[in-house]
Amino acid sequence: MNLRALSVVSAVAALAVIASEARAAVTYSTDFNLVESPISEAGAWRHDGLDWAHVATARGLAYGTQTGNGGFDDSYAYLSGFPPDQSASAVVHRDPATGGTTHEVEILLRWSDSAHSARGYECNFAYDGSYASIVRWNGPKSDFTVIDPAGGPGRVAGGLHDGDVVKAQIVGSVITTFINGKPLSSTTDTVYRDGNPGIGLWRGAPSAPIDDFALTSFEATSQTSSVGVPASVPTRLTWRGLACLALVGAALAFVWLKNRR
Repeated sequence: MNLRALSVVSAVAALAVIASEARAAVTYSTDFNLVESPISEAGAWRHDGLDWAHVATARGLAYGTQTGNGGFDDSYAYLSGFPPDQSASAVVHRDPATGGTTHEVEILLRWSDSAHSARGYECNFAYDGSYASIVRWNGPKSDFTVIDPAGGPGRVAGGLHDGDVVKAQIVGSVITTFINGKPLSSTTDTVYRDGNPGIGLWRGAPSAPIDDFALTSFEATSQTSSVGVPASVPTRLTWRGLACLALVGAALAFVWLKNRR
């Protein structure tokens, strides 16, 4: 094999390594089969905010511990290690007797928190279908901006049913929500460029039982663009990928110089 052919082969091999690394998905799934309060699953979930309630798990359910007396002290938990473009979905549990006050489940995107700050995007779904909105949390408790307004009654016709799947994704600045695989709403926001997926639950006033509107499973994954290449590729390349990228450059430069002679 001559040097020119070897350079081309090396370039192709290096590009294959880079493509493989770029397409490696980050995923997490659970069916909440542990009894934990707060949810941990061997440290996979986190919650550092002191001004909000925790998520607990038992009997195959993830449910909020918020009492309904604390205003916007939603129960939440989120993962770590995801690139900015991400999607998450969850299966809903709804007790037939759910009612009496507002109940919602939430898919969180690009979430991050500290002792007195929680920020990211909340995609919420009311149990009775009266609203489903996309909200940006700005940090302090009760400081939020509705970026996709909740609809009137019938936004989710018939409300949510036991076993329905709620989903939200963010790619670039576009946030989209789904119910049972069908797009529900879409909006754009450019404030947060990083953070991780998670779950949240909220009730507007005290009610029982505490797990009447909950989640039975959850899945999160890194999200790709419309052409299948992650928007976060530059931040996800390992040193091996960077070395291969350098090899590609050297090989192409060699071919270019040989062709000029």
